[in-house]
Amino acid sequence: MNIGAAATASGFDINGMVNKIVESERVPKEARINQQRDQVDVSLSAYGRLKGSLDTMKNLVSEFRRDDTLSARLANSNDSDVLTATASPEAIPGKYTVNVQQLAQSHKIVSSSFDEKEKLGSGKLAIGLAGLQFTVDIPEDESKILDVVRLINRHPSNPGVMASIIKDDVGARLVLASDKTGEQNSIKVKVDAPSSSTLQKFGFNKNQDVNSMTEMQQAKDAKVLIDGLAVVTSSANVIEDAIKGVDLNLVQLTDGLETPHAIVDVTYDRNQVGGAIEQFVNAYNQFFDVSQELAKFDTQTQEKGPLVGDSIVRSVTNQLRTAFSTPIDGAPASVKTLSELGITTTIGGRLEVDYDMLDKQLDQNFTDVGEFFGGRNGFARRVEDLIHSHTGITGSIKGRENSLNDQVMRLNSDQTKLDRRMDSVQQRTHDQFMAMDSAMGKMQGQFSSMMSMMPQM
Repeated sequence: MNIGAAATASGFDINGMVNKIVESERVPKEARINQQRDQVDVSLSAYGRLKGSLDTMKNLVSEFRRDDTLSARLANSNDSDVLTATASPEAIPGKYTVNVQQLAQSHKIVSSSFDEKEKLGSGKLAIGLAGLQFTVDIPEDESKILDVVRLINRHPSNPGVMASIIKDDVGARLVLASDKTGEQNSIKVKVDAPSSSTLQKFGFNKNQDVNSMTEMQQAKDAKVLIDGLAVVTSSANVIEDAIKGVDLNLVQLTDGLETPHAIVDVTYDRNQVGGAIEQFVNAYNQFFDVSQELAKFDTQTQEKGPLVGDSIVRSVTNQLRTAFSTPIDGAPASVKTLSELGITTTIGGRLEVDYDMLDKQLDQNFTDVGEFFGGRNGFARRVEDLIHSHTGITGSIKGRENSLNDQVMRLNSDQTKLDRRMDSVQQRTHDQFMAMDSAMGKMQGQFSSMMSMMPQM
């Protein structure tokens, strides 16, 4: 900080001298603060990496319990042109025949032809769909067929009736269509207008023998026959839970096909479950690699990891290894430990999978595998609770991070105090040099005065 001009009496660069004196005191102290701050930042980053790798593993085992990951079912259709199927964990494995007898379709009606430029006259159209009704007021000056379409589509209470126009050689026709499939979603139109009004040609009720509008497409429910016994209907082309835990998405009728039915095969999704278990193994190995890197010490190069000798790293690693080898109380007799799934710890400390053994367990004891991981006191809960004790808000890693953050605050406070002290030192030193310079100026003036009074030689 430059707080004054260089003195002229002494000829010294006072600002430069002051800055050097201040910096000689500041630099070593500030270097110690920065070094400690860097060490804290490295430690915080290391704990962040350790916590992240543990939380990845915890989130995976949490899904084992909450998302039915290990109870997955697979539903396959032998003819996806007829239907596709999806299964929830509640689905019961087995084969089911499905005869698609009818597809759901939406209701559609059409009027006779009109001159699209002709005004149809004022009146009201009470349009109903699935028990809901809205009334469209048609004023005289907005009664062309295009006006009627706009008034219907823009009505705020319209529950799903879509109006449009088609043109033929005779003129324009009004088309009304439901946006929902199923028998219950048929359209009704009641006209309130003079008997001579052209609007009377828009009336429709499927329960009447005579209607002004013509039915282009009937409102129909989907209908299937399952295993030749159960007839199931649906307003949509998705049949939900007719087969326990299975949704059928209907695409095409089976009538007239060479094979008059589709076969839905519901099985255990062994690939998904095996993949989820493999993800857990990979997550642990990632944690193990991270922990080894953070806590390493190379005896030859003397290179150290930021958490070398850290008790948390040792503790969580040892606890996980114990959890992996300890049998689960209450687990099925076929699967009580990871090793019975073919998952073992190598000499180096990582996990490895014997896929032949894992596949055998999934083939023979699929539900037991899910119970081993996902039971109330199963393996997943054990690992989740263990990791949470370290990564949770009151966990050991959080406690260590809080301590390091406190150190950062103290170092920031030390830096602030140092800055204030150095400002004081700089001001005091500058004042002392200025006082010295002023004294030298006075001495030079007195010396000059004395010299002027002496006789000339």
